[in-house]
Amino acid sequence: MNALEIRSYREGAKSGAEALRGGRSVGRLVGEERDSPGRGAHVWVGSDDQEVADGESPDLFADLYAVAGDPWVRAGRLAHFVVAPADDAQLRVWFSLGFGQEQVHAERATCAGAPSPRKGLAVRRATPDDLEVLLDLGRTIAEHQIGPPVWSGLSVPDREANRGDWAEFVADGFVYLATFDDEHVGYAGLYGVEHAVIELSVAGTTPAARGRGAGRALVEHALYEAHQNGFETCRLDFRSTNLLASRFWLGRGFRPTHYRLRRDVQPYA
Repeated sequence: MNALEIRSYREGAKSGAEALRGGRSVGRLVGEERDSPGRGAHVWVGSDDQEVADGESPDLFADLYAVAGDPWVRAGRLAHFVVAPADDAQLRVWFSLGFGQEQVHAERATCAGAPSPRKGLAVRRATPDDLEVLLDLGRTIAEHQIGPPVWSGLSVPDREANRGDWAEFVADGFVYLATFDDEHVGYAGLYGVEHAVIELSVAGTTPAARGRGAGRALVEHALYEAHQNGFETCRLDFRSTNLLASRFWLGRGFRPTHYRLRRDVQPYA
């Protein structure tokens, strides 16, 4: 087999590494340098920013990362994120490099069958008149993820800061509210991302309503309505450490397609 060469590589604004065998490209790994309040100076490797050719070992990702990551670390970008496919062989390589699982990306088919009614529980499409309710309910995710074992490190957003986003969401997306005996206890928001694919971007129930079927009713209703509107697949993502979300979504038939992995490099003694 021809000798392997790994060299620095750029793809537009992204930097990384490319693997060559006999002058032919057999692998690449590039990342986008980003800065954000929650993550600081970091590098983001998306699902389309990495590949190895057929017949090459997934271990090649380790060699690519060694070359790509060196200038990132030298520049002080010590948080590295990789969105990797749910492939055991490839995940094994990233875990061996010190990456840990942070986020799960999953999907399932929408549902052609109408949801079963539940006594005292109702689900309906939100309207602009529900904006105040959504501003209150929409804080439940952030409030939950502050605690263990997520410890997200993110603050609960100011109520008014989300007014414009929720107003736009209600106008352009599919937002649903669940009520128990006329008390609002949960919400779910979805929007179309491409042909026949809809994304469930946000959902939550109040602590007092958890375990009473409100979340399940919201999902069943949303998947049915999505199917009625021509969508065939529903996607979402959630924190691995959010135990309620992990168990709930996997229990509702969503299956992982990708995992967001994170490594915080500590190069100095």
